[in-house]
Amino acid sequence: MKLTQADSGGRRSARVGETFTVALAESPTTGYRWHAEIDTSALLQTNDRFDGPTEPRGAAGTRQLTFTALRAGLTRLTVVKRRSWEADVVDEFALDIQVEAD
Repeated sequence: MKLTQADSGGRRSARVGETFTVALAESPTTGYRWHAEIDTSALLQTNDRFDGPTEPRGAAGTRQLTFTALRAGLTRLTVVKRRSWEADVVDEFALDIQVEAD
């Protein structure tokens, strides 16, 4: 399953062991990056990569965050955009995920 900013505020279903990716627009040279805030007993972050053009330097692209569902139950996936050295959040992606047992 691939999720985007349009999915924020919604609810999705997944199965234990299923992986899914959240793709969010980002310009990392500004210092603002997406950071996951998850219940690590329910979700495991398995990848964090930036996809974007190499020219011009500093061009915007997409942050790809991949997660695996670990256990059955309801969990909330929150990803916030902020500078690592600041507490202020400038954008947020939040989604409830109902994980079903296999």
